Amino acid sequence: MTDFNYDKSLHLKDLIPDSEIKDIEVWIKKYPSNRKRPPIMPTLKIVQEYNGNYLTTEMMQAVAEYLDVPHVAVYEVATFYSMFNLNKMGKHVLSVCTNISCSLRGSDKVVQHLEDRLNIKLGETTEDGLFSIKEVECMAACGGAPMLEVDKIYHENLTPEKIDKILSNIASINLSEQKIEGKVKAKRKKKKEIKPEPIIHLTRPKPLIKKTGFSIEKELESIEKKIEKDLKASSNKTDSSKVSITDEVIKKTSTKKEAVEGKNLKEEHTENSDEPTRKDEGSMSSLERAMLRSSNNGE
Repeated sequence: MTDFNYDKSLHLKDLIPDSEIKDIEVWIKKYPSNRKRPPIMPTLKIVQEYNGNYLTTEMMQAVAEYLDVPHVAVYEVATFYSMFNLNKMGKHVLSVCTNISCSLRGSDKVVQHLEDRLNIKLGETTEDGLFSIKEVECMAACGGAPMLEVDKIYHENLTPEKIDKILSNIASINLSEQKIEGKVKAKRKKKKEIKPEPIIHLTRPKPLIKKTGFSIEKELESIEKKIEKDLKASSNKTDSSKVSITDEVIKKTSTKKEAVEGKNLKEEHTENSDEPTRKDEGSMSSLERAMLRSSNNGE
């Protein structure tokens, strides 16, 4: 393809969705492969409807690149036919025919009435972006002149009353659509505002200690002092008990020792007292021995 100012970065598949590309392919297949220009018009129509009822320079270049035709061929079609818009238009375009048949039947009065009602001129758009007025050539409806086309619908034999009715119907339809859209948005907003229930293991635990007038450092310090006090008291008690137990043990030990010593002394005394008796018994007479034995036996 030979053409000036060819921008290779513009591709139609990057500008419109696959569903629109499929519709374009249907039109391409209706013509022989060597006839590349006939699909220009339906392709531009599809692209314009997708882009909000107007064509941009980039889109026209992308159409030429996709159809493999010179860019100027696409520009010629887009600028020649009044059905294509090269500037941003309103949501509803009022295409008024001003050709010979409609002109003879008062198309100028139709244009004037629309301008007065909408407070705009030919080729302009209302501030709310709802209406645009456009002058077009013959639309093949000469038998119903004067006429206008809006939203692919022909309105013929126009009068001021019919024009007002057309505008009011479009406005009421648009108003109802806005209300429906507003309700849908409000519902979506309400749904978004509904917070899901928190997951248990992700919820932040509530603080166990209230922050009002509480200091954990002071609490720990008081606990430490209390522990130290209890330790000192228990240690003093233990020492005193140890002393008393020791004194009692010593006392009992000394008493036992004295008792043992006393017993030993008694036994020694007994032994000592017995020894002279035993020693003297040999030198005693028989009478003395009998007396000694009787005294020992308690007689």
